[in-house]
Amino acid sequence: MSIFATITNKTMKQNKARTIVTIIGVILATAMICAVVTLGVSLQQYMYDYAVKTDGRWHVGAKGLSMEEAELFQNDEDVKDSVSISEVGYAKIGENDEDLFGQYLYIQTIDEKAADMLSLKLTQGRLPENEQEIIVQGGLEQNGKEIRIGDTVSFPIGDRIDEDGNALLFNAMLQYEEGGEITEHFQEREERQFQVVGFLEHWGDTQRNGAGIDAFIGKGDHPYAVNQLYMELKQPKEAFTFIEKHHNEELLQENSSVLKWMGISGNESFQGMLSGMLTILIIIIGVGAVSLIYNAFSISLRERTTQFGLLSSIGATKRQLRRSMWQEAIVVSAIGIPLGILSGIGGIGMTLHFIGGSLAQYVHGDPDGRITLHTSPQAIIVAALISFFIICISVWIPMARIKRITPLEAIRANKDVRIRAKEVKSPKIIRRLFGVEGMMADKNYKRDRKKYRATVFSLTVSIVLFTAATLFSSYMDMTGAFMLEAPEYELSYRVSDSELDEGEREEILGMMEQGKKVENVELHGEMYSLVSIPKEELSEEWSDLLTGEGLESYYNMTEEEARVYNEKNQYEHAMIISLSDEKFKEYADSQGIDASPYFREGNKEVLFYDNYRYYDGQSEKYRKIHTMNGEKIRIQILPESQYDDSVEERPETIMEQASTITLAQRVKSMPDLISDPQEVCAVIIPESKAGELVGDNGYNRSGFIWDYQIKSSNYKESYEDLTSRMEDRGMDKDSLINIAQQYEQDRGILLAIRILSFGFITLISMIAAVNVFNTISTNVMLRKREFAMMKSMGMTMKSMKKMMNYECLIYGFRSIIYGVVLSLTISFAMYMVLSQGAAVDFRQPWGGMLISVLWVFAVVFITMLYSMSKIKKQNIIDELKKRCIKNRKKAAASVEILQGCSSFFKIDILSKSSQLCTKIKEEGTSPAERKAPYNAHKELKAIFEHPFY
Repeated sequence: MSIFATITNKTMKQNKARTIVTIIGVILATAMICAVVTLGVSLQQYMYDYAVKTDGRWHVGAKGLSMEEAELFQNDEDVKDSVSISEVGYAKIGENDEDLFGQYLYIQTIDEKAADMLSLKLTQGRLPENEQEIIVQGGLEQNGKEIRIGDTVSFPIGDRIDEDGNALLFNAMLQYEEGGEITEHFQEREERQFQVVGFLEHWGDTQRNGAGIDAFIGKGDHPYAVNQLYMELKQPKEAFTFIEKHHNEELLQENSSVLKWMGISGNESFQGMLSGMLTILIIIIGVGAVSLIYNAFSISLRERTTQFGLLSSIGATKRQLRRSMWQEAIVVSAIGIPLGILSGIGGIGMTLHFIGGSLAQYVHGDPDGRITLHTSPQAIIVAALISFFIICISVWIPMARIKRITPLEAIRANKDVRIRAKEVKSPKIIRRLFGVEGMMADKNYKRDRKKYRATVFSLTVSIVLFTAATLFSSYMDMTGAFMLEAPEYELSYRVSDSELDEGEREEILGMMEQGKKVENVELHGEMYSLVSIPKEELSEEWSDLLTGEGLESYYNMTEEEARVYNEKNQYEHAMIISLSDEKFKEYADSQGIDASPYFREGNKEVLFYDNYRYYDGQSEKYRKIHTMNGEKIRIQILPESQYDDSVEERPETIMEQASTITLAQRVKSMPDLISDPQEVCAVIIPESKAGELVGDNGYNRSGFIWDYQIKSSNYKESYEDLTSRMEDRGMDKDSLINIAQQYEQDRGILLAIRILSFGFITLISMIAAVNVFNTISTNVMLRKREFAMMKSMGMTMKSMKKMMNYECLIYGFRSIIYGVVLSLTISFAMYMVLSQGAAVDFRQPWGGMLISVLWVFAVVFITMLYSMSKIKKQNIIDELKKRCIKNRKKAAASVEILQGCSSFFKIDILSKSSQLCTKIKEEGTSPAERKAPYNAHKELKAIFEHPFY
C-alpha cells in the first residue's frame, strides 16, 4: 500500500460519520440508477416476450419457395433452426360472391415444431396430426350451422385467380374495384373433407388484411409447390445482412417486432420513448448524486487542506495529492456501488412483484401479462459505470482546487474564508429584530458563502424536484390523461330503438332492476340527427371550420334543387339526449334552470350545449368555442335519407317532415356520464316530450340508442346474473359493459404509475436529505473551536441555539426563494408545452411547494438539533486546546510515515522546510505571512528532535 493510501485510510477512519454518510449517498444514487436501468431492461424483455408470444421467435421468413429452395435455406451455415409450412390453397366458404370478406379459408400445413416457433395459439382442441384434420377460427358456420370440434366439414379447394390470370398467393387481399366489384375469381381443383380438431386464436405471421381466414391441416407426404420457411439465425444481429446476401428481398422478410426488441432494427416509438425517459431519470439522479457526493469530497478537501499543505511543503507533488483524493473515491465506490446495485435490483424486483401486472396492462393492454424482474451483466456494468462516472465528477470538481492552492495558503487554511468588512457587515435591522444571535448568524453566512452555497443548492433542488412532480401530476389531471374517478354506475347496457319491439324497453328495464345486488337503474336515450340551422345563428368561429356541404350531400337530390335552401341554412349533425323526467329535473336544477316550462304541452323549447373543442393547426393548440351566437335559436331536425338511389328525395318533402324546435337556454356542462359531443351541439330533452319534439320513427329515422346505467352493491354478481338473464332472453350479452371492472384495471394502472413516480421522488428526496445532513452536520462539527470560543466569551447554550436556528432560517428562506422562482418557471414551461396540444390553464404549484418547504425546514432543523446535541457535550478548554494538539499529532503521524519513506520523496524533509522558509523571507513577505511556515518548520524540528525519533 502506498504512503498516500495509508494517509487517506487513516483520515477516513478519523471521520467515520462523514465517510458513512458519503457511502450511503453512493448507495442511494447507485440503487436508483440500477433500478432505472433494470426497469428499462425488464420492460424491454417484456416487450420482446410479448412480441414472441404474438409473432413468433423466428428472425427471417422466406415465402414462395419450392422444396429445393427451402432445403438450400435450411442448410445455410447462418441458420440455427427452421420450420416450414406449405400452402394448400383456398377453400371456398362464402355463399355470396358479392361479399367482400369471409369468402375463403386460407389453408396451410403445420406441425408441432412450426406451431411452437410461430407461436400458434388455440382456444380449444389440439393441433392437427395428419392431412385429414384441420383447425379453423371459431365462429365459422357451414350450411347455417356453427362448426364445432369433432365435426366433419368438406370444402372445394382451389386457387384465387386475378384478372390477369395469375394465382394470388400468401393470403393476398381481396381484389376489387373502387365501386366494390370483385375482379378475381375462384378456380376449384378438388373437393376435400376434414375433421375439425381445434379452433385457432392467432399465429405469428397472419395477414391481417388477407381475404382468407387462416386454417391449418397436419403435414403429410404430399408435396406442395409453394412453401414458407421461417428461420432462427445463429446471429440475429446479422438478419439484414442475411437478407442482402441472398439477393431476393421480395421473398424474404424480417420479424421486425422481435428483432427491434433485441436492439437489431429500428424501435421508433416505444424504445425511443423508453430510452429518453431513462436518460432523463438518470440525469436527474445524477444531479442529486453529484450534489451529495461533491459536497462530501469538498468537505473532505477542506478538512485536509492543512494536511495537504504540510505534505506539499515537504515535497509531495500535486499529482500525489490528487491520488490521495482518488484513493478516497475508490474506497467509497468499492463499498457503495456493489451495495447500491444489490439494493436497486432488490427494490425494483419487489416493486414489479406488486405492480408488474398493472404495468403490463398499461403498456400493452395485456390483462394476462406481467412485467417481471430481468437484468443482465451488461445492465449491471452500465449502472456501475454511470455511478462511478458520477463519483469521478464529484471528486474532480473539488480536486481542481489542489492545482490552484499554494502550500502557504494550504497551511494557513485561509483560502475558504476571506473576510472583507463590507461583505460581512450585517444590517442594523437584523440585530434589532433577532438580537446578537441573528447578527452572528448573518455574519457566519456571509463570511464563508462557499460552505453554505452547496447546502442552499441541495435544498433548492429538493424543492424543485418535488414541486415538478406535483405539477406534472396536476397538469396530467387537467388534460385528462390520468384522470380517474370512480364511476357512478357499475354496469352499462346500450340498445337501439331499431332492435326493440314495442314495450321491450320497459321489459328490459324491469329485468335489469331485478338483477342480483342491483340497487338502481337509470335510463337515457341518445340520437344523432341531421339539423338545419340558419347561417346567421352560427358563431363566426364555427363557420370558419365548416366545409360548406349542402343539402344535396345528405339526400338524393341535385345541387340545383338544394341551392335555395343552402343559401339560407347550414346542415350539421346534432346529438339529442333524452333523460327520464326525474333526471331531467335534477339536471336542470344543477344548471340553475327552472325545468317546469320544458314539460308544458306544445312548448318546443329545449336545453342545449354548444361547447366545441378542436385542434387549431395554425396555432398548434386545442381551442374551445361556442358554435351558436346566442339563445332562442330555431332549428329543424331533419329525417334520415332513405339511401335508395331509385327514390328521388325532394327538398320540400324533407322540410315538411322536419321537426322544428327552439334552442332556448345554454347549459354549462353535459349530464353526468355523457361525453361532450363532437357535433354542432347537444339537445337535452325530457323523455315524456321526446315524441313531440323529435317525432316518431317514420321516414326511416333510426330512433334513440338507449343506455341503461346500473348501480350495484356487488358488480361481479350483478354482471354474472344479468348476462345469464340476457342469454335466456336471446339478447347479446356482450353489449353489457362492465364499467367497474374497467375502472379497477385503470386504477391498478394509475396506482402502478404513482408508485413508480413517488418512489422515484422519495429516493431523490432521501438523497437530498442525506446531502443536507452531511453538509450541515459536518460544517457544524468543523466549527467546534469557534463555538468553544463563543462559550468562553459568555454565550449561553440557549443563545447558541437561537443563532443556529437563525442560520437555518437563512438556509430555508434562500432555498424557498430560489425554489419558488424555478418552480414557477418549470410550471410555465410545462404549461407552454402542454398548451400546444391541450386546453390547459396555467397553474401555480402552491400545494407541492408547501409540502416541500415544510420538508426542507424539517430536515434542516432535525440536522441542526443533532449537531447541537454533539456541541453541547464538548468541553470549552479541551476544544480550544484540541486544535494545537491535533495539529501536532497530525504532523507527528505524517512525519512518521514520510520519514519511513524518505527514499520515496528523495529529499531531506527538514532541509526542504528550511529552504521554503528562506525563500519566503527573500521574497520580502511580511512577518505575519512568514509566521505560519516558520512555526511549521519549528514544529517539524521539535518533532524530529524528540527522543522517539
